[in-house]
Amino acid sequence: MKKILYTAILSLFALANVQAQTTLTLEECINIALENNLSLKRARNSSISAKAQMVQSKMNFLPSLSAGASYNWNEGLQFDQTSGNLVNTTTLSGGGSLNASMVIFNGMSNIYNAQRANFQYQAAEETVRSTELQTERDVVVAFLDLISTREQLKIANQTNDLYKEQLEREEKRERAGVGNMEQVYNFRSQIAQQELIIVTRQNQLQSQELRLIQLLLLDPSDNYEFAGITVNDAELEAELEAYATVYDNAREFSPSLRSAELALQASKKSYRQSQFTWMPSLSVGASYGTGWSSNVKAQDGTVLDLSDQFRNNEYKSAGLNLNIPLFTRFQNRTQMQVSKINYLNSELTLQDTENQLRNQVQQAYLDLLNAKSTYVAAKESLVNLETSFEFSKTRYDNGTVDFVTYLENVNARNVGELTLTQSKYAILIRQMVLDIYTGQFELANK
Repeated sequence: MKKILYTAILSLFALANVQAQTTLTLEECINIALENNLSLKRARNSSISAKAQMVQSKMNFLPSLSAGASYNWNEGLQFDQTSGNLVNTTTLSGGGSLNASMVIFNGMSNIYNAQRANFQYQAAEETVRSTELQTERDVVVAFLDLISTREQLKIANQTNDLYKEQLEREEKRERAGVGNMEQVYNFRSQIAQQELIIVTRQNQLQSQELRLIQLLLLDPSDNYEFAGITVNDAELEAELEAYATVYDNAREFSPSLRSAELALQASKKSYRQSQFTWMPSLSVGASYGTGWSSNVKAQDGTVLDLSDQFRNNEYKSAGLNLNIPLFTRFQNRTQMQVSKINYLNSELTLQDTENQLRNQVQQAYLDLLNAKSTYVAAKESLVNLETSFEFSKTRYDNGTVDFVTYLENVNARNVGELTLTQSKYAILIRQMVLDIYTGQFELANK
C-alpha cells in the first residue's frame, strides 16, 4: 500500500513538472532576447538621448526669454540705484525684469550643430538595429547548436539500443550453449563506451541549454524545453546565390555600416563647425524692468507707494552685441585639431566596419557552401553505409562475419549519421546568419 502511495505522489510531482514546462520556439527565443537584452536596452537609451539632443539643436535657433525678481536688504553707507542717492541707512529694495535675446549669426555653429545632431540620432537608430541583428544572430547560433546536439544524443541513444539488443541476443545464445562469453563481453564493452558518449552529449546539451537560457536572461530554475526545427531536403540543397550578389545585399542592408557612415557625417559636421569658431558672432537683446526702494519718499516723508514706484522706475533697453574672438588661448585651434582627428578616426571606423562585414559574409558564405557540399556527400554516403550495415548485421546474426567487421560497420554508420546531422544544422545556422546579414531573416519573420 505504501509503495502505491509513493508511486502516486511521485506521479503527481512528475505531472506538475510536465505542466510547468515551457516550450520555446526559435522565434519566441528571439523575441524574448530582443525584449531582455541589456546591450539592446542601452542602445535604445542612447537613441532616445540622441533624439533629445537633435530636438535641442533645432530649438537653439529660437530666441531665449527669462524673467527675474529680487528683494534686497542693505545696512549702512551705500548708493541706492532706485532713488539715485548716497544713503547711510537700512534699505529695502526690489524689482523685476524680463530679458530676451536671439543669436543672429554665430559662425554657422547652430547650423552645423543641428546637422551633426541629426546624423548622430540616425546613427544611434541604426546602432539599435545592428544590436538587434547581433542579438538575433547569437540566439540563432545557440538555439541551433542545442538542437544539433540533441539530435546527436538521439543517434547515440539509438546506437546504444542496438548494442543492447545485440547483447541480449548474445546472452541468450550463450545460455543456450551456441554462443560464447567473448561476444557478450564485447557488446558490454561497446555499451559502456556508448553510454560514456551519451553522458558526454547530455552534459554538452545541458551546458548549451543553460547558455541559451542565460542569453535570454531567463530564470535557470524554471523548466524550459526548446522546440525542434523542421526542414526539407529541397531547402538544404537549394542552390546558393552568387557571392557578389549576397555581399551587395548585405552591404546595402547592413545597419552597422550605415551607422558608421552616419557617424562619419556627424564627425564631418563637427569638424566644419570647429573651422568657423574664429568668426565673429552677432546677437540682439532686449530687456524691460522696474524696481522700488524704501529710500524713495513721498512729499509727506513716507515711502512712495509701490505701484507708483514701479510705474516711475520702468526701464527698457535693446541692443546689438558683436563678439569678435581675437585671442582664445589657442582653444579654437585645439578644438579644430581634435575635431579633425575625430573625423579621421570615423573614416577608419567606417573602413573597419566594411572589412568586418566583408569578412563575416565571406566566412558565412564559405561555411554554408562547405556545409551544403558535405550534406550532399554525407546523404549519399549514409545510404551506402546503411546498406552495408544491414548486410553486415544479417551476416553477423548468421555467424558469417566476426564481431570486429560488424563493429566497423556500426561505427561507420554512426559517423555517417552524425556527419549528416552536423552538416544539416551547419547549413541552417549559416543560412540564417547570411539571411540576417542580408535582411532576409527580418523580412521572413515580419
